[in-house]
Amino acid sequence: MRIRPATEEDLEDIARIFESSVAWLTSRYRPDLPTDEHPPGSTSRSEFYRHLLGTGIILLAEDPEPVGFAGAITRDGVWFLSQFWVVPDRHGSGIGSVLLDETLAWGRDATAFSVVASPYPVAQKIYLRASMYPLWTQLDMSGTFPASAMPEGIEELTVADQSWVDQLDGEIRGTARPEDHAFWRSVAKGFALRRDGSSVGYVYGWSDGKLGPGAARDPADIPLLLRAAALEIPAGRTASVAIPSSNWIALRELTRLGFTPMSANTFMASRSLGDASRYISSGGALS
Repeated sequence: MRIRPATEEDLEDIARIFESSVAWLTSRYRPDLPTDEHPPGSTSRSEFYRHLLGTGIILLAEDPEPVGFAGAITRDGVWFLSQFWVVPDRHGSGIGSVLLDETLAWGRDATAFSVVASPYPVAQKIYLRASMYPLWTQLDMSGTFPASAMPEGIEELTVADQSWVDQLDGEIRGTARPEDHAFWRSVAKGFALRRDGSSVGYVYGWSDGKLGPGAARDPADIPLLLRAAALEIPAGRTASVAIPSSNWIALRELTRLGFTPMSANTFMASRSLGDASRYISSGGALS
């Protein structure tokens, strides 16, 4: 088996490994999930892989054909495992452990290590061995938003906002990540919430139904951010948003609107990171 850095030419193999692995994971651990050929966020997956190649690393496992890959980023000294997939018929072969070890070695100078773990127990065990422990559950909520007007104080999020966004991310997420916001602005619509001359929150809405990430200085503003992002979603389109379990305000609001938890993942890290009670996740790929 060989582990090597992936390139643009490997994107087709990476997509194949991802699709077969997700299909297996869903059938085994989330059989009640509806089958969706184009789930929210999937329309920009190729752009996401390129973003990962440009701002982090993707390592490909070959034996002799591509059989697995792992991707990671480091933001403000915090390492995050963005992707970690091995084709189902090679599970138990040790490929995953080798891939993770190599990806951890790439981030050896990080001050913390983190991941959004799927329900797959084998993967969770590997993360525990790497000293990453559960911090919160991340609920994937699905439903439709009622028609509404743009909340007062909402404006477009632009590159000029990056300074206060970095400050807010550092406070809430534990890291600034301007390179990720540049990616999100290119594939989604960003909204800023301003009040009394100050910027107090941001959120992204995706035209294919995804919401997030988002963050608020005051947790009471989370429902406003959800409403703003929802306006980017076509009427009647099912929306999907990942909410940390400590963000009770978001969960209360979404439940009130009829949203249903469709699946749950676990955010794990080697130390405490930020304040998830004021955070709307981007999902599992960039957290």
